[in-house]
Amino acid sequence: MTNAGASSSGNPPHGTSHIPADGTSCDGVARPSTRTGDDGDRRAAILDAAVASFGRLGYHGTSIQRIATDVGLTKAGVLHHVGSKEGLLRLALTEMYDSGTMDIMAETIRDEHPSIPAMWRRVVAYNNRRPALVHMFSTLSAEAIDPDHPAHDYFAARERDIVATALNINWAVPDGVDVAALLRSGFAMMDGVQLRWLRTPGQDLTAMWADCENTLFPLPQWEGYR
Repeated sequence: MTNAGASSSGNPPHGTSHIPADGTSCDGVARPSTRTGDDGDRRAAILDAAVASFGRLGYHGTSIQRIATDVGLTKAGVLHHVGSKEGLLRLALTEMYDSGTMDIMAETIRDEHPSIPAMWRRVVAYNNRRPALVHMFSTLSAEAIDPDHPAHDYFAARERDIVATALNINWAVPDGVDVAALLRSGFAMMDGVQLRWLRTPGQDLTAMWADCENTLFPLPQWEGYR
């Protein structure tokens, strides 16, 4: 057995903010609460409306007025909670989407023998329960190919930073495995599988991902590591 990388401190990957959220997301995924009462409820409603709108219409098709109308507030009321449209975008990506992924990474780090296949299964199982957030992420990722898009730098840095941080984990992998190449290939494959999943509602993302594992973790090389 080869343990790839150095031991990690358990910190989440850098390059993305981890801002605690309130209540429960639009996909029913619980989020830690840091605010109480009407103020927290309004903020959670704003973020849920933003996730839905960014997914359907993208950043450029979404307006603060649309979000305000969806949640029954004025534009000023929405801006009180998010600061600006770009601030709303940042919160939707880092607080609504990334926070759960960071928790999974931290959980993986705590495993006695951290496993790349197990980490991705956790991510896939989590994403399977939050299709609206995956829809938002995929829509914004495509939009952000434009270098002038406000999320361009976020997406350009995200995978690079996560891979760089993951290389500090003492992964249990077979001899000869290029962990950096494996992680990059896995993230690319996951993006593609999630797009297929979004285009064909009703499929099980976890089952679709299981089909990918024979390519990423072929037997007999990965026998005992999957």
